[in-house]
Amino acid sequence: MDMKLTIYIIPILLLAGCATTSTSTPEKKFKKADKDGNGTVSRIEATNLIIADAFAMYDDNGDGFVTEAEFLASGGTAENFRKINKSGSGKISLAEAQGSPLVFNTFAVSFDEADTNKDGQVTLAEYQNYLVKRNAAVR
Repeated sequence: MDMKLTIYIIPILLLAGCATTSTSTPEKKFKKADKDGNGTVSRIEATNLIIADAFAMYDDNGDGFVTEAEFLASGGTAENFRKINKSGSGKISLAEAQGSPLVFNTFAVSFDEADTNKDGQVTLAEYQNYLVKRNAAVR
């Protein structure tokens, strides 16, 4: 995923805040991300869900793959497409995107910002505080 595009996507997607689910409450988004139901969301849980939501946005035709044309049309670069498309197939799968250090580290930035106590977990309170700060910054 391209850094300039992710700057705009990250606040929307944190902990599964996909544009198609914008009517979801922060609590519902948090619960979706909390796969193991332990009341906290790990960096991996959050980041993989963020990647999946971003992937759906890049996959214009909904075929389960992001082609280079789709990637470029969404603001990505050919260089980054090649870095993510390790298989060389000319299309990126969700598994390939989630397994890419470039993609994972890019989208993990939001998690790192939300994890204010740096314990590797985000609580609902941390997530809600993050949203308040992000919303204030966007205005």
